[in-house]
Amino acid sequence: MNGVRVFRLLMALLQLSLPAAAAWADARLDTAEAHATAHVESHTTSSCARIHPPDCALCHFLNAPFSGRRHVALRLATSDARTPRPVEPVPVRSALARFFPLPRAPPALS
Repeated sequence: MNGVRVFRLLMALLQLSLPAAAAWADARLDTAEAHATAHVESHTTSSCARIHPPDCALCHFLNAPFSGRRHVALRLATSDARTPRPVEPVPVRSALARFFPLPRAPPALS
């Protein structure tokens, strides 16, 4: 029983550590391939490393208020026709009135 617990603990540790190790290795490969270090400056040159792709969703989201384009309205396919409400009030039913039949009796034991 103890060996199973140790095995499960090792598998859990691997499951937690392998994605981080893979991300670190991928970052090392990207920096070795670019031959440049990542940096932030007010101007860019051709020797600067590309930090992220040009169609970055985060950059588009952050730059949207300053883009100068007109706002896009979200149009929902809803109907403008509404069901008319009744003009006269609906009568309130008595709480004592029974609308359902009585439940049937239990079977007779013979």
